[in-house]
Amino acid sequence: MRILQNRLYIYRIHIIAWSVFIFWETVVVVYWVGMLGTFGNYAIHYIINITFFYTYAFLLEKATGFPKGALWKVPIVVISSISIYLGIVTGVDILLNTYTNILPGELPSLRIRIAKVLYRGSFFLIFSTGYYFLKRFIREKTEKSRIEKQRFQTLLEKEKMEKELAMSKNAFMKAQINPHLLFNTFEFVHQKLNTYAPEDAKVMLYLSDMMRFAANTQHNEGFVYLGEEILQCENLIALHQITQGTIYIELASAPDLDEIKLIPLVLLTILENMFKHGNLHDIENKATIAVYTFDGKLHIESRNLPRLIKSKAGFGSGMDNISNRLKYAYHQDAEMIAGMDEEGFYTLNISISLNALSKAPKIKKTEHTIPAE
Repeated sequence: MRILQNRLYIYRIHIIAWSVFIFWETVVVVYWVGMLGTFGNYAIHYIINITFFYTYAFLLEKATGFPKGALWKVPIVVISSISIYLGIVTGVDILLNTYTNILPGELPSLRIRIAKVLYRGSFFLIFSTGYYFLKRFIREKTEKSRIEKQRFQTLLEKEKMEKELAMSKNAFMKAQINPHLLFNTFEFVHQKLNTYAPEDAKVMLYLSDMMRFAANTQHNEGFVYLGEEILQCENLIALHQITQGTIYIELASAPDLDEIKLIPLVLLTILENMFKHGNLHDIENKATIAVYTFDGKLHIESRNLPRLIKSKAGFGSGMDNISNRLKYAYHQDAEMIAGMDEEGFYTLNISISLNALSKAPKIKKTEHTIPAE
């Protein structure tokens, strides 16, 4: 019963349209002829006509499915459909007149009957053709609307991703002051400290080199050499060892990474996240960062114990920024998975196709100021 109700609801417009049409035709026939036919006559012939209407529309849709063959398929469909309709209606009329009382009296001559049936068939054929074009128009309009909606959604997602990318860049760059003033100040402070505390003076060199690298990323079309960012990670580790004492963190990188170009601040953000949220004072459970290439991909893997007391400063935002920037820059060629493993370590795994990385433009290398030991 439920299925029948659903069917009636879906095809309610068709049911209403045919009901109105049959009522209108009946009224017209009664008015002009002055008599009402039998119920059986109406029922049988309208079933044939309605079946012919939808069958012809279906065959026309199939014939025009491939435009190249429509030129000869459509005439065949028209001729064959009207011929079959003529044969069925003529045959049914003969049977009804011979074996039932549904069609009382003598049938008109065969010529008149054929003329009437052809007229009737042409009438439904024309309306069926109109129904086919209306159905096609609605379908194409719906498909066009769907494509436009999908295109609009894509543009919205692209705009959202671009905004998130800009925000992630600004989060690092917005507080930057004039680089020349900053570097000159670092050099001045370094010279003053070097006389009295040479070890502390190194802090200024590390900071100067890192800020020079950060400033230089603005002029490299959004990419840096991976070897340069690895060097800045080493500077940052050395800086924390001076300011915080002994920390246990290992940075391992393969020797073939220097010429690989990557969006900036990925490794530095991972390392900064370790300093904010990781326990780096457990010698038995050192934090690790590994960078290497394997199976046509660049792999970045990190592992560290989290602090017992979580830092609330920017918690999780750095990792979200990395994920958004990788998605924007490399799309499906980059994958990032982060979370806690079974042993209670926070792990991060990034893989990027080397083919995608090779598309980055040529960039200039940063000049470093850290002297060799």
